[in-house]
Amino acid sequence: MLNAFHATSIFELGPRERVKIESLLAYSDKLILGLNNGNLRVFHVKSPDTSEISLSHVRTVEKFSRKPIDALACIKEVSILVSLSGGVISLHDLESFTLQQTLTKTVGALVFAVTTNIEKDEETGIPSMVCRLAVGGKKRLLLYAWYDGEFQDAREVILSGNARTMTWANSRKLVVGLGTGGFVMVDIHTGVTSDIVPPQTNVAGEDGKPAAETEAAQWGWGMGMGMGGWGMGGWGSKPLSTRLKGEELLLVKDKTTLFVNAEGKAVPDKASIPWPHAPDAIAYSYPYLVSVHQSMHHLEVRNPATQTLVQTINLPNVTALHVPPPKVALVHAGKLFYVYSPTQVWRMNSTEYEEQVQELIANDNLDEAISVLEQLESALLESKEERIREVQMLKAKSLFDKRRYRESMDLFTDVEAPPERVIPLFPKIIAGDLSTVVEDKEDETASDQEGSMPAVSETPERGGAETNGGASAEPEPAATGEASNAGEAEPHAPSEEADSNAHQGKKVTNGNGHGHGLDIAPVIASLRKVVADDASSIRSKKLAEDDVPSAKGSIRERKHKPKQAPSILDERELKKAVNELTHYLGDSRRLLAKYIDKLETERSNVSLGSTDHGSPLRAPFGESYFGRNASVDSNIDKLEKAYETAKLVHTTLFRAYMFAKPSLVESLVRRPNHCDPDVVNEKLKETGRFNDLVYFFGGKKLHRQALALLKQFGEAKEPDPRSPNLHGPARTVEYLKTLDSSNLGLIFEFAEWPLRANPTVGMDIFLNDSENAASLPRGTVLDYLESIDRLLAIRYLEHLIDTVRDMTPEFHSRLAGQYLEHIRQTNWVEKNGGDEEAGQKEKEEWKERMLDFLRDSKQYRSEKVLAWLPREDPDFYEARAIILSSMGQHKAALEIYVFKLQSPIKAEDYCVRIHTLLPPAHDPAETPSGTTVFHILLSLYLRPPPPYPPEPQLDNALAILSRHGARLEPSEALKLVPEDLQIAKLESYFKGRIRHANSRVLEGKIRAQLSKGDMWAKQERAIDLKARKVVIGEARVCPVCHKRLGRSVVSVFPDGVVVHYGCGVKEKESPVAKVIGERWRGVPRGREGDGGGSEIGGRGVLY
Repeated sequence: MLNAFHATSIFELGPRERVKIESLLAYSDKLILGLNNGNLRVFHVKSPDTSEISLSHVRTVEKFSRKPIDALACIKEVSILVSLSGGVISLHDLESFTLQQTLTKTVGALVFAVTTNIEKDEETGIPSMVCRLAVGGKKRLLLYAWYDGEFQDAREVILSGNARTMTWANSRKLVVGLGTGGFVMVDIHTGVTSDIVPPQTNVAGEDGKPAAETEAAQWGWGMGMGMGGWGMGGWGSKPLSTRLKGEELLLVKDKTTLFVNAEGKAVPDKASIPWPHAPDAIAYSYPYLVSVHQSMHHLEVRNPATQTLVQTINLPNVTALHVPPPKVALVHAGKLFYVYSPTQVWRMNSTEYEEQVQELIANDNLDEAISVLEQLESALLESKEERIREVQMLKAKSLFDKRRYRESMDLFTDVEAPPERVIPLFPKIIAGDLSTVVEDKEDETASDQEGSMPAVSETPERGGAETNGGASAEPEPAATGEASNAGEAEPHAPSEEADSNAHQGKKVTNGNGHGHGLDIAPVIASLRKVVADDASSIRSKKLAEDDVPSAKGSIRERKHKPKQAPSILDERELKKAVNELTHYLGDSRRLLAKYIDKLETERSNVSLGSTDHGSPLRAPFGESYFGRNASVDSNIDKLEKAYETAKLVHTTLFRAYMFAKPSLVESLVRRPNHCDPDVVNEKLKETGRFNDLVYFFGGKKLHRQALALLKQFGEAKEPDPRSPNLHGPARTVEYLKTLDSSNLGLIFEFAEWPLRANPTVGMDIFLNDSENAASLPRGTVLDYLESIDRLLAIRYLEHLIDTVRDMTPEFHSRLAGQYLEHIRQTNWVEKNGGDEEAGQKEKEEWKERMLDFLRDSKQYRSEKVLAWLPREDPDFYEARAIILSSMGQHKAALEIYVFKLQSPIKAEDYCVRIHTLLPPAHDPAETPSGTTVFHILLSLYLRPPPPYPPEPQLDNALAILSRHGARLEPSEALKLVPEDLQIAKLESYFKGRIRHANSRVLEGKIRAQLSKGDMWAKQERAIDLKARKVVIGEARVCPVCHKRLGRSVVSVFPDGVVVHYGCGVKEKESPVAKVIGERWRGVPRGREGDGGGSEIGGRGVLY
């Protein structure tokens, strides 16, 4: 139960006074009592907001009325006291209490209600203060008003029954409870009344009838009531109504209730309040619903949101209550209110909201604490949202203790509980050193014994309803006395954690050690003291054996103890909890990832001097978790805190997956994470998940550990059955390919064994098409590969030159040198197992490979490579010739082909290739002047230089003259021919020259004829174009400006379109010109004339 209000008796009639209190009015610091003898007693209230409250009698107004004063109200804005006495409404001065007016039209009045609002005039829109008085009588309603203090006479509205109660829904709507038991909503502006009808439902009631019929029967719907509403006239208690928070109203008839809005529509999802006895009066004292039960001699306090009975206060002969109008807003009403009997008046003072919340928490009534906090305004509590979160986390902890893991973790997730609050709930295998679960042998034995016991509540399906604590039956009436709490004869025992904290004087704190002011130790101590001191005044009702507790009843604790649930240390139970924990951790991981990204972005913007921080991102786990300071240094601290929290979340999630969901471990460690490397390394090694461990090391940038592990498994003689895919160099190569130049030392350290074990696979580290491979320093890599094997260096250089197209001269020169060294230093016969023929063949292949490179590349340093080549080694004669050729020394190159290699074919091919590379501009087959390579070759054949043999090679020379005579200057070539050479041997040379000269003459004639034919075709087309003409009549208009062409200068397009000359110039970009498109051929000029045409720039012009 809860001590929400305390009753203090402030007035009591003497035993000799033969009068009774009929009505009460409190406003400002005054209290007015209306008596049954017609007198009025006025009191001054001293210290109304303290426990020292007292009354001082100001005056007694004798003969205020001739009959008992049934009701009182005041309209302070117009200084009027309204009274109902003898069925008539009277208006008195609020200060002097003199009668100002008796409203004769109200004869027969039964009830009235007043309200004051600021309303805008419907025509002018000017706001004004309007005070209204509604008087209910026999089947009619009278409406009075004061507009800015000016009285306006009554307006009548016909009702279907006698008005018994009235409540203002807002400035326009009035709820009237009728004597027939029903309610109507009255629009005071239009006078329209509408019945308030309970909602229809098809669900069966307890008696087997449809619920709609049952509920309607309770209200009297459909039982001959007409427009009146609910109930059968005159039977049962009178209808009651009160306004709740906002524009919500509560309607009561007997023990049935209905929540409606200001329009009279039923509020959805609001069940009827389970009244044990029909109330005689109700009121809303923020934030509680208060009801008077005369027959039970007590006052009941309920939470309107949960409909739970939170307090029962015994007051002898209590009959009615009065809640003063709020000073500022409706939600502030009820900080104190008055309750009275015919002879006594009590002041009901509210306990501080902070104390109420702490008391609910101490009694483990967490749902009620949450509901109260949600209803209170933020101005009444410090850090309201944080307080609600704190209580919700306590509720989630309570659900976890009850083994309702899914509901608990869902609630932890919804409120974004700090991981430090959730993770310690689990044993060390999940929470590590943060665990608060006691794991000793006794617990383990107990858990083993409890493993066969059924759980009190199995984990429900996701999204199931959440409840808190048990419910109890309603309390029975007991002896009279001061304010007391029913149901506290047996005080609710706090949880072990709360009790422990109470003994130690601790506060309930959040995950980061910051408290929220929930110091429950003094609350528990004071509560126990109250229970001990007030035991005589506390009433309680024991549950009968057949009684079923109601979920909406009292919040008193049940007496019977639930069966002991399985221990969290039980493996099956722990798996259930861990499965739900993973959902919470996954959500926390996503929140942290977004927050860390935002903080890193802000830090980078600050370092770059940017002032754009983007949209603000709410910090997870509550505002106080990361602090509220927004400075740069604070952001750095927040980032460090975020990384620390992420490490805890990710590491715990890893442990949870390892325990309950091993198949998900791979997806966690392969993605970027913040897991503790020591924990992951230990767990994965224990379970033999070395492949996952490699991925984890890679994600954490622990490359040395990963490569060492890969080397250990890769170099093993036999594959390890736990991780067979790690055997061999392939996995190491794949890992090394992911490293960039910043890890060059590691690459060189761990790449050697794959390169030696399988060079083809190992070289993929440096040859793959990726940014990492491209970022490696090529010269350093080349030196490294060369130190291991020359063939690796050759392959790397070939990749750079052929694939990457690296034009660095150094690399080209080194490749030539590597080819040379490989050919010279390799024992080809031994390499091929003693097969000389195979060895020679492979050697020739490498020589050809080198020659092709020397021919194709133009980037190597020729002088440097030429110096490397041995002069007298026949294997490198041709290589020297190619290099000399690249240096422009064609004679030296041809000497090698002619005299050393003695290969006329290669010499001739060489000349053809050189001649093709530098062809004459006008005739590719002829060189008119200068010394050509063919001339050099011919001179070497006919006049060999020393020290070569002087005998001319006539056959080779004649072959050159015969096949390439046109490429030799005749005079120069014939000078080289020996004088004693027979003319007959030069026949083929002369025929070739003559044939070449004739072909050139014939080619010239053909070109001339083709040019002449083309000229004739163009002349013919010009004649056709000049013959074209158009006729312009009087009605012909320009398609651009739509004006007549007349005798203006015009432009004629090739397709016959005629426009003004000016339109043709100005409208090139107009829609018409775009439609014409390709018709435009220039801007013609002309003058007015006889209609003839001429062609200018491809367009005709009319004169």
